[in-house]
Parts: sequence; structure tokens; C-alpha cells
Amino acid sequence: MTAPDSEKFIRALEEDDRDSLLSCRKSDLHSHAGKGCRREWLESRLKRPLSEPPVSFDGLGGMQAWFTGMIKSACPDFSGNILRWEGAFAEAGRNHLSRLVLIFGTSDITGAGGMDSFSGLLQSFNRKYCPDTVLEPELTFMSSCDPLEEATQAEEYFASGFFRSIDVCGGEGIQPAEAFLPLYRKAEQYGLVKRMHVGETGSPDDMERALDTLGLDEIHHGISAASSPRLMRILADRKIRLNVCPASNIMLGIVSSYASHPVKTLFENEVPVTINTDDLLIFGSSVENEYRQLYRAGTLTAAQLDEIRIQGFG
Repeated sequence: MTAPDSEKFIRALEEDDRDSLLSCRKSDLHSHAGKGCRREWLESRLKRPLSEPPVSFDGLGGMQAWFTGMIKSACPDFSGNILRWEGAFAEAGRNHLSRLVLIFGTSDITGAGGMDSFSGLLQSFNRKYCPDTVLEPELTFMSSCDPLEEATQAEEYFASGFFRSIDVCGGEGIQPAEAFLPLYRKAEQYGLVKRMHVGETGSPDDMERALDTLGLDEIHHGISAASSPRLMRILADRKIRLNVCPASNIMLGIVSSYASHPVKTLFENEVPVTINTDDLLIFGSSVENEYRQLYRAGTLTAAQLDEIRIQGFG
């Protein structure tokens, strides 16, 4: 499988040419918008230094506590959210992203003043920083939400045609997959791609249940599938893509290192995977660096990583 930039991308990895690596087309299909900018970019806009994250976090709760205390406190009102969204688009331009899936919650829409002003703001950032990037906004819901109530309220947002996909995040095992059927059925009516954060800390059985119950098209994280040959075969046969985030997995203590990351097992078992940032502002590893770290660790070859890069264009 080859694509524009393949030779350049492979050579950049092999020669550790970071500028060349940056200039190759890539994608980021798993980026939470309010945490999607580089710390250096935000520091330059705030004109003040920000605290560096710890080497690891005490789970999702520890991560969120650090983010609230160290980052949101530096840009505390909703204008701080908008500034960080802007930085996510600046990063898309810096990293030459062909596709960008930015994940938002319903409170982001209301905070921006409604659907029209929200979509207009994002489109203006898209034009300013990365006009060649295809923006694919995703609407996410917390795993602790009331899915029936959210499905009713979210119909306006689904019907707008602005959002391309639906997601649920915020921790696994809080409610069974069946609880989210009202949301996913409503999203289906409007042709949204169905994604979910699952298989990050949960089991392969949890993943398979969500996959079958909700009819998922893709999965955010999903790395627990690497421990189940059966599930990997299902994912490969159905071409269910996993949008994995190595730095996130490592800093949250789910995976010990790049060298041991299960993306290798998933790739070798023909499961479609992409490499993404999750929360760049927190984990500090941009897309090109994620490829670089996986190559330097010997996890995958440059040619294999190029195949994964190309997977992100489809």
C-alpha cells in the first residue's frame, strides 16, 4: 500500500528527520478539542509558562484533576475553551493533517452560544489555520449521562448536519452498552458514524458487547482486543478501526511503554488501527512524535507505520 508522502515518511522515520516527518500528510481521528493544542502554543498565547504534566497519572480521575488545577485555572472561563480549540486547529496545520476528528460535548455548543455560532467559530479556525484539513466534528456524551434525555436534547445537533460522528467517553463500566441505545439509534437516523471509548481499561467482552449492541463503526482505544484472538478476528473481518493513542495509554498506566504497546499485536492480526493524540495538551505527544516514538522503540517498522498512517486517510 502506497500513498503520497510514503517514501518521504519512511525516510523521515529512518533518519529521524522531524521536520520532514511534520511535513508529511497525517490524520488525528481521536482528539478532545479542549485538550487538543500543544502546551507551547498555549503558553505563547497566554504569555506565561504552564506546569508540565507528571510522568504518569493516577487514572482518568488523576488526569482530570491535574488538568483542572494546572491548565483550566490558567484560562478559566469559556474563552479559555475557545482558545484551546483554536490551538487544536493550529496544531492541525503544523502537522499537515488531512483529517481531524475533534471531539466536543453538548456544553461546548451551548457555551459558544448555540449551534450556528459554534459551527461558525470552528469553520473560521479551520479556514485560518488548516484549510486543507477536513474537519470531522464528533459529539460525545459522558458515560454517566441519562441517554434517553440526551437523545431528545441532542436531536437538534444531529439534525444540523455539522457533526459527523457520535461517541461516549468518561470511563468504562458505568452503564451497560444497552443503556446508550436511544442515543445511538437517534444518531443512526442522521447517518452519523458510531464510535465509543471502550476497551481502554475494560475487557474484550465489554468491547464485543458494545460493538454488537450499538452497531459501532469504529472504536476509540480498544487496545484490550489484543488479548483476544477471537475479537481481533472479528474486528479484522468487519474492518472495525481502532483509533489508538499510545502516549495516553502509557501516561495513564494502562501500557508500560511504547515497546510493549499492543498496537503491534493488533496490526499483526490485521485489525485496522490509527495513531492519534487523545489529549495533546495533557500527554504532550503530537501525532508525528507518536509515530517517531513507536519507530524508535522498535514496536513497528517504518513501512508498517506508513500503512497505519495511510489507514487514517480512509
